[in-house]
Amino acid sequence: MSAASKREYLWLAAVAAVLIAAVIFTRGHAEPIGTFIDRHPVWGLTLYLALNIVDAVLAPGATLPLIPVAVHVWGRILAALATTFGWTAGSLIAFLIARRWGYPIVRKFTSMQRVQNLKRYVPEDLFWSIVLVRLVLPMDVISYVLGLSTDISWSKYVAATALGLTPSALLLAYLGKLPHAYEIIAFGIGAAIVVASILIARKKAARGSGSARRRSRVGT
Repeated sequence: MSAASKREYLWLAAVAAVLIAAVIFTRGHAEPIGTFIDRHPVWGLTLYLALNIVDAVLAPGATLPLIPVAVHVWGRILAALATTFGWTAGSLIAFLIARRWGYPIVRKFTSMQRVQNLKRYVPEDLFWSIVLVRLVLPMDVISYVLGLSTDISWSKYVAATALGLTPSALLLAYLGKLPHAYEIIAFGIGAAIVVASILIARKKAARGSGSARRRSRVGT
């Protein structure tokens, strides 16, 4: 296994550990967390938004277990709006970090290997592509990629990001009210990790076959 593949798997394992720990912790403390948000609406909302901003910048997905708590306190629509606002603000911060300070700072926040892998997929029609990407991957390094490798304005980036994130936030808010919300979230995390592992393995296999073909051509 190459060093790059090892780093990808280690990053994936770290993300999985953080997400599962967040699910377990939030499920075990859902009642006191919900009570705090309900009794201190301003501080509760501020903390929720701050955590979602940090989520978008540093730890994608770590605040997903908080959505059921927010839904039970605020209802589905308000929880979805707060989630969308927090994620959008965090994504904008990540975008502006990349745009302002470039690679030396970005490498402190995320995997540069993943940034390089995603750069090749940046399309020309950025606005609707960002909307589509956000529908599929609400939180990812795409904010850094777009800040580093495109000239899209921050206002268009914010509009596209918010438009793409809103359906995901609404769906998660709907799921958050279901009786087995935490099990659904844990299952979703597990499925995402499995899919990511398969993609990494396929990428490694494709690189290996490409190298083999090049060696074969050289040999002939």
